Amino acid sequence: MGKSANVTPRNSVSADSEAQRQKMQMETVERTEDIQVDGDQSKFSAILNILRKLVGVADIIDIITESDDEIERMVAVLAWWFSKLLKHTGRVHKPFNSVLGERFFCHWDVPCSATSGSSDVSRREDTASSSITNVSVGTDETVDKLRVEYITEQVSHHPPVSAFTYRCSERGIEAVGIDHIKAKFTGLSATVAPGSESKGIFVTLKQRGNETYKCTHPTGSIVGWLRGTLKVQMIENSYIVCAKSGLAAVVEFKEERWFSKDKGNVSGKVFRYNESIFGDKIASWRLKDIPKTCEVVATFGGSWDQQVTVQRMKEPERLLIDMAALRIADKSVKPLEEQGDLESRRVWEPVASKMRQGKFAEASRTKRAIEENQRTLAAGRKERGEAFVPALFKPDYSASGRPELLDNAPINM
Repeated sequence: MGKSANVTPRNSVSADSEAQRQKMQMETVERTEDIQVDGDQSKFSAILNILRKLVGVADIIDIITESDDEIERMVAVLAWWFSKLLKHTGRVHKPFNSVLGERFFCHWDVPCSATSGSSDVSRREDTASSSITNVSVGTDETVDKLRVEYITEQVSHHPPVSAFTYRCSERGIEAVGIDHIKAKFTGLSATVAPGSESKGIFVTLKQRGNETYKCTHPTGSIVGWLRGTLKVQMIENSYIVCAKSGLAAVVEFKEERWFSKDKGNVSGKVFRYNESIFGDKIASWRLKDIPKTCEVVATFGGSWDQQVTVQRMKEPERLLIDMAALRIADKSVKPLEEQGDLESRRVWEPVASKMRQGKFAEASRTKRAIEENQRTLAAGRKERGEAFVPALFKPDYSASGRPELLDNAPINM
């Protein structure tokens, strides 16, 4: 571990725009240490867990639900999706490996003002910089704060898989998913992509008749190995689909070249589609594959790590997201003495405290002791013929990729 190790959990990102890593960003606890590039094994370890789930809080929570225009809701989800990439615009960090059963709880209390009347906001001059105040939500009630909660649990160690839920009851928004990645390293090429258990993040708008958006994760390419300064580039395609509205978006990333002068590295289209005909095909589409029978209602493009603009048909181009405008939203977590033994900060505090003191050899020994204890527990379960049972989530999450909280889940918020 390098002495410049950062052991302070990163705050989630929210923004007058949005979103993260991104996140506006609600992010899982990120227990990080600077990556040391000193051999293939270290390189492989470095890329594991680099792409983490990121969801946001603040303005995007309001923007997603406020419009009666289904296209604007899709555009708002798209802004949130980009905002969760915020984390990848900075330095790459290597987090601790979560232990089986590890869990993390936090919430964000976001300033908000609700006004009466049904929302008729169908256009925004600046989607990503809109204020969270003065949002119409169909109620006379004034809401001082929006409370956004985050719950996650490591439900498998081999492969490493965690289930997570974000929810904002005031806005009737829930986002759930499975965090599982796969990494590939050959020579100077490294990529991190969603694993087989990860089907995307499912954002449900309960106030819109349970309108659900399936948002898949991008693939990250880790560059900068020779220089020792790692950077994440987004490559390949991602997509967002909403079967209820019949709208979808394909996001296509352009691989950046060292000596190129590309003005943008991402482009995409929002279009109408027939779920019964194309529902299972969109996952493989590039922009050129979108059939002419699918009406394109908006296009977008720019630089995912800077600014992205959007343009609806026959309308002026406008800002979708400005990553530089995002602000940090502090998350609230119970103090250590009130946390359970398997809560993240409680698990890793012995290691983090040694690192903060500069006692890195001791930190390494403590970390190994935690990992060895996990091996002992796993061996015991195997000997007794016992399977690990999650404490927070129902175990049947694999097929859908949409984990459900148990009714009696011991949530320590």
